[in-house]
Amino acid sequence: MNKTTILNWSELEDRKPTYALVGDVDLVVVRFDDSVSVLYGRCAHRGALMSDGVVSGKNLICGLHGWDYRLDSGISEYNNNEILPKFNAWVEDGKVLVDADEIADWAASHPQPYNRDAYQGIYQDSHGTADEPHVKWIRKLSNEGLRKVGHHGRAGAMGVPRDQLPRWETCNSSWPSCTGCHCSMMRW
Repeated sequence: MNKTTILNWSELEDRKPTYALVGDVDLVVVRFDDSVSVLYGRCAHRGALMSDGVVSGKNLICGLHGWDYRLDSGISEYNNNEILPKFNAWVEDGKVLVDADEIADWAASHPQPYNRDAYQGIYQDSHGTADEPHVKWIRKLSNEGLRKVGHHGRAGAMGVPRDQLPRWETCNSSWPSCTGCHCSMMRW
């Protein structure tokens, strides 16, 4: 056991999620009455920091999309398959302690994808979903800028390719009655 102090008990507000970091693992610490709960600090849904959430009754609610986790177990009251790992924690001599070895053992089988030194650091969304398919592209742009894309962006993002745009010099009809060539796309 590797007893590690993460916070001072007196500095924790009752039922206010607080951030802590042990090793490379984000934690959320919640004081409720005379008890303390230390859970994995990332929402199972999209990886949002749970310390940005709120406590409602006996539940910790994700501040991003409202997913819930019981303070006493880390298990969602709504869906018992949604779980935040709960770590042993206790108060000793006015300090909140955890077992850093327990957290390191968990981290060994759950590598953390957050690069704290990169753009957006701990606020990165490493997941992306089908309803938000461009998360990886946005991250790539935020990390690399336009140097690998060109200052106008991807060609597919520009709409109609230049060689398919109407050219006034090739129009054989007089405006506004033009219907016989591609410039009819430009009708008023």
